[in-house]
Amino acid sequence: MQGLVEKKEPGKIKRFQLSRWTIKIKLITIMSIIFVLSTSTMILLATYFFREDSRVRIIETNMKIADAVGSEMKTEFASIIEKVKLILITMVMEDKKNDKDVFLDIFFQDDKDLLMIGEYEKDGDKLRPVFAPRYNLEALKELELNEFDLDKSVYMHTRSFMESFTGKDLVHNISLGTKLPTFAISVPRDKKTLDSIIIVVLRTNRVKDAFQQSKTGITEIFLINDRGDIVVHPEEQMILNEKNLFELPIVQEMLKSKLDSGQKTYFDKIAKEKYIGSYKKIGFAGVGVVSTVPEGKAFAEVYRIQRRNILIMTITLCIAFLVIYNYSNTLTTPLLKLVLATKEIETGNFHVPIQPTTKDEVGLLTDSFVDMGKGLEERDKVKNILGNMVDPIVVKEAMIDLQALKRGAEKQITAFFSDVASFSTISEKLSSVDLASLLNEYLSAMTIILKQHGGVLDKYIGDAIVGIFNAPVDVPNHPLEAARASVEMIKKLHELREYWTKNELYIKEAQAMDIRIGLNTGPAKVGFMGTDALASYTMMGDTVNLAARLEAAGKDYGVNILVSENTKNGIEQEMFTRFLDLVRVKGKHEPVKIYELICSKTEVPKHVLESSEIYNEAFSLYLKQDWVNAIEKFSEVIQISKQKDKAAELLIDRCVYYSNSSPGENWDGVFTRKHK
Repeated sequence: MQGLVEKKEPGKIKRFQLSRWTIKIKLITIMSIIFVLSTSTMILLATYFFREDSRVRIIETNMKIADAVGSEMKTEFASIIEKVKLILITMVMEDKKNDKDVFLDIFFQDDKDLLMIGEYEKDGDKLRPVFAPRYNLEALKELELNEFDLDKSVYMHTRSFMESFTGKDLVHNISLGTKLPTFAISVPRDKKTLDSIIIVVLRTNRVKDAFQQSKTGITEIFLINDRGDIVVHPEEQMILNEKNLFELPIVQEMLKSKLDSGQKTYFDKIAKEKYIGSYKKIGFAGVGVVSTVPEGKAFAEVYRIQRRNILIMTITLCIAFLVIYNYSNTLTTPLLKLVLATKEIETGNFHVPIQPTTKDEVGLLTDSFVDMGKGLEERDKVKNILGNMVDPIVVKEAMIDLQALKRGAEKQITAFFSDVASFSTISEKLSSVDLASLLNEYLSAMTIILKQHGGVLDKYIGDAIVGIFNAPVDVPNHPLEAARASVEMIKKLHELREYWTKNELYIKEAQAMDIRIGLNTGPAKVGFMGTDALASYTMMGDTVNLAARLEAAGKDYGVNILVSENTKNGIEQEMFTRFLDLVRVKGKHEPVKIYELICSKTEVPKHVLESSEIYNEAFSLYLKQDWVNAIEKFSEVIQISKQKDKAAELLIDRCVYYSNSSPGENWDGVFTRKHK
């Protein structure tokens, strides 16, 4: 609740603004803030410690899972390598071929996940079998695969297997070729000679049992090789796509680390979630087990408890709010009556029905408030009268610093003068009632436009309007604002004339009423001028006088708006002006270039542009005293113009005069006006 309160004291008026923050609101707010801060701090601290304790436990559990699965994988891979060695010994037996075949069949029958084993040597950038690979035909039949599928998978990954010729033991995911989750182990047959490698193809079923627990819990466990390729994963599709997880921070940590185990908290950009990860290297072919837990799931219980505590805090806060609210009413009710009385005074009702109900400080304040209302009633009357007689902007600035306006100042301004053409004729033919109605309608419309563009009303002189732009308050681009206002006034007068004609108001002369406007930009003295008892805000100086002369000169040139060169320079980016003449006005020795302000550059008719260019050519001939050609050009201007061009006619008359009475060789082209 806001309002302005005035309190009478000897010799001055104090003003203060009533805050929205009443005592009741302040009391409720302060108590609520204290309660919320204390409770929130406890909840945050409890959540933090509980969360950190949970984090430690999750990391420990994650590491144990990775270690356990890693140890199991280490044992499993050791078993696979031992079996491979036995198979190789059997395969190289030179005699007892039948016994060798029986022995190999037993190996394959005992291990349905062992699909193929073969020895290969390097043939350029290809692999060539040393002897025909042995296949688990029974298992392939069950899986609806054939020997070609396995051979194709091996050759699809030739580049990877080639690394084993450097002495490295490798594990590869070759599922793309078989369309089933399979992986291959490649090891050198002899690490001294490195002349051949052994490749074993197995189904992931052989080792996936150790990873199945990740499907039921929040932990996800997978096996990757030394390149970050997935070998075993709970999501079978990721195995079939031979997904590479090298970009995963926990994988990079494992591949770069010299330790065989570790952990890392990281943000997964793909999943857009934070994870807690652990890894365990199994010590064979750079293969490692990675165990990850999403933080959101890991701390789900922590957040659930946090939400429950917040709910309890909210309920408690509501109860506290009701208690504080009821208590605050006993303090704020008397003050609220004063606030409501203040709002009544704001609306102009100074007779407030309020009486002191207590004898404390609030009662004394109430008694003083009633007396204050009576004093404000008289002051409001004075203020309303002043507001109807002086521009509201001047009144506002005077209330801020009256002495500054009294002292006056010199500022760059744009002076505005307007007058109705032949108003004496109109006023003589109208009754006093119609004349007052016409003036009020015209002056109201023009003054509104003046104010909309930042102008300040100086005074009315009968039908004339005097305005100031850029004083007492600053108006950015004041020449342009004055020009815009002037053009808009001409358009508005056209609308008024159409309205008066359509509704048959006033007389024919009033319905054809026209105005002249003069604008000039420059320094002027502005401030309150007059006596201490009676003064008005106005402007003085040569800038003001020239604006008045330009308004009067508009009659001679037959134009609505005349502006000086200073004003023209400030508006030429947006407004279209036409150079008219070089004159020396009455009371000034220096010549002045005067221009007709026509409209915005975006609204200029084609014939106006053409006639303006020819007018400039004609004036150049006029300055050269080439009277005959100047008259011809000025006549061309009149022909192009779609309405009477009084300025061109005026210059033609001068050319005729000077052709008969030469101004002399030292003539500067300036025309001296003998009248205002």
